[in-house]
Amino acid sequence: MFLTIAIVAVLGICGIAALVLIARSNIDKRREMIGARLQRLTAPTQSKALVPEIEVLSPDPWMMKVPEKYRSRVDKILASTGYTVTLRTATLISVGAALIGLVLVGFILHLGFAMTMIATLGLAFLVPWQFIRIARARNLLHFTQRFPDAIDLIVRAVRAGLPVLASMEAAGNETPDPVGREFRRLIADTRIGITVEESLGRAAARIGLIEFNFFVASIQLQRESGGNLTETLATLSSVLRRRDELRAKTKALTAEARTSAMVLAAMPFVTSGAIMLITPGYFKPLFTDPHGGWILGAAICMITFAILSMRAMLRKATA
Repeated sequence: MFLTIAIVAVLGICGIAALVLIARSNIDKRREMIGARLQRLTAPTQSKALVPEIEVLSPDPWMMKVPEKYRSRVDKILASTGYTVTLRTATLISVGAALIGLVLVGFILHLGFAMTMIATLGLAFLVPWQFIRIARARNLLHFTQRFPDAIDLIVRAVRAGLPVLASMEAAGNETPDPVGREFRRLIADTRIGITVEESLGRAAARIGLIEFNFFVASIQLQRESGGNLTETLATLSSVLRRRDELRAKTKALTAEARTSAMVLAAMPFVTSGAIMLITPGYFKPLFTDPHGGWILGAAICMITFAILSMRAMLRKATA
């Protein structure tokens, strides 16, 4: 019992530490972004024109440890998160999840060697993958929210007489990340000899967002057959803003259901903790009886399945 309480306390401390580290990294990135923008605004105009700024993504040192055959695939997965998740972070999360599975299934539930290995390997793979999925969804959400501002900036620049590439470069310099980072990377690709069509296709494949695919199609159609690009992009920006407003309204309408789901998900753990504090020996047979570990394992699996089911239903309702 005391070992279980200690493990729960350690997990809680690790979760709080992870949240603090994530919040601190977000604050540091925000400070760096503001400092870079102030530096661009205070730099001389002539030097800015003669030495244009191209963002070069520094390679992850841990990426060199990945076999070359899988290196591009791993880099693509990390790029979908906007490089907010590094290979080192994913590896540490995988090792921590594997240790938790080993301790929980092997030393607390005593479910045998086979179940211990299945739980350890399963958590080592599923937990970092879920963490990457959450980071990717957050990156796409930020991109979707800031993309209309970048389109409006491109429309104004084109109407003022700038070429499309120069307009996209201005959007990359003035729009916050992740939108600005993708436009700067696109312009950097064109400056090393890659065609505009190929650069746009690579950016669309890297981002994986249908809204950006519409933008790429508009640019490519205008370059091939001409037409009024500003009206097309202005319409696209208006549609994206209305979709974002509809998504926000849907999220507000489902706030009660999401709160109920969180309460239901936390109820078994809160109730078990309260029973352990009131009557410490109530759950003792689950840890001493040979069948207790299987009962606890089945309960954890059912609770996990219920939480994932509620999450899937909420995501489908707010999609």
